[in-house]
Amino acid sequence: MPSTRDRIRGSVLGQALGDALGAPFEFAAPGAAGDGGITGLTSFTGAPGPHGPWLSPAPVGTGTDDVRYNRVFIDLVVDLGGGMPDAAELARRLLDVYEHPGAYFPGYEDLARRQFEMWEGVSRGCLGQPSSLVPGVSPVVLATRSVGLNYPTIAGLLIMPSAGLLFPGDPEAAYHAAYMAAFFDVAYAREATALFAAAQSLAMAGLPTAELVAATLAMDPLQLGGYFGGPFIKDNLPGLLERARGLRQHELAAWLSAELRHFSVFDPYRALAITFAALLAHENEPMLALLVAVNQMDIDSQGAVRRFADIDCYGSITGALAGTIHGAAALPADMVQAVLDSNRDVYGLDLDDCARRLSGAILAEPV
Repeated sequence: MPSTRDRIRGSVLGQALGDALGAPFEFAAPGAAGDGGITGLTSFTGAPGPHGPWLSPAPVGTGTDDVRYNRVFIDLVVDLGGGMPDAAELARRLLDVYEHPGAYFPGYEDLARRQFEMWEGVSRGCLGQPSSLVPGVSPVVLATRSVGLNYPTIAGLLIMPSAGLLFPGDPEAAYHAAYMAAFFDVAYAREATALFAAAQSLAMAGLPTAELVAATLAMDPLQLGGYFGGPFIKDNLPGLLERARGLRQHELAAWLSAELRHFSVFDPYRALAITFAALLAHENEPMLALLVAVNQMDIDSQGAVRRFADIDCYGSITGALAGTIHGAAALPADMVQAVLDSNRDVYGLDLDDCARRLSGAILAEPV
């Protein structure tokens, strides 16, 4: 049974590992990873961009915006003494990174500002302020704009992948806190963010994967249902997971790609479905679950494969929960070391130190 510290470290490193597995092939052409698909870590050789790796060529294991978001969230939690940030605290931190990127990511000021500018409008709205990037729009409207898209996204799953760690064994508290903090999420995206935090809370308490998923999808502590039905994810995801039962590895990855093709590649229901299905199919094989997540394809309405989907994000979300369930010791040691080395060398980001500081804050113990 993993210790609490090992689960926290597993979540931080699993999130970064999943991110790095998908990073070189996010939105790449179908054959970019070869006939066998993604089977392990690969160096990144594409063009640097605000949401991808910030160095090219980048060494094997380098993360994208996903691992950088988690570092920002963990730093905020530690600064708060292990407490869960509320919406205003999170909005202020996201704005601070946008306004002072060099303080957070030295040497990458321009790329960091461009990564975090997507949060400027909605964060200003949350705080009741006007936006310099969206002039003439009132704060009330800014607060409804998500990250500039008018549909549910995986923003909450990316910015708060560690939220559930703060509530070991208390899934309702995790659900409520994540839902309230996700001021940028719209529609069922908030439900997805809350459900993921609840699942992670149950994983911290040692619940087996199948029980964890069932307990999570039975939850509705905020009574999100209404006249026309219950919460979107709670109503729909159990049926999809039942249909996926018995599928594994490549077969499961292909089935999920086809089954979820009508959802945006940034859709939170799609991301949560991939994470839960992969972990259920490979209950004691976290690496295989990660490979299911990163081998997702973007398929058009006629069934033709267009490209890889948003796979670094699916990998990071799956890795964060897989690492919490199984602990860091269950992750491939050579891949973990590559992720530790590359993120330290490229970004100056010490993921082991992040995990130690987060553990110390959660457990109220000296680091």
